[in-house]
Amino acid sequence: MIDHMAAAAAGGSGGFLDVDWNSIALVCVVTLVAAVAVVTLYSLGMRLLSIGSPGEGADGHTTAHGRPVIASVGGYACIAVGILAVLYGIYLVIPLFHMA
Repeated sequence: MIDHMAAAAAGGSGGFLDVDWNSIALVCVVTLVAAVAVVTLYSLGMRLLSIGSPGEGADGHTTAHGRPVIASVGGYACIAVGILAVLYGIYLVIPLFHMA
């Protein structure tokens, strides 16, 4: 046991509990940035798809406006990229997908 402690003290990182805190901080930052990016893409996609949706006019009647094609394409693209990011995250988390 003493040899193990001496080896850990000599060759270890010397940090608290021998944890690589820089790696944990990096994972936290990357997770935060990825979560904000996915939520932003989904929100932007929903906003683009809501352009020109039926709504109430000034007189209280329901009116329908056409959505520009670029808004539809952009909205569906943002949602698709968000879905792909979530699926990639699931792929990274589940080790069964990594077996050869």
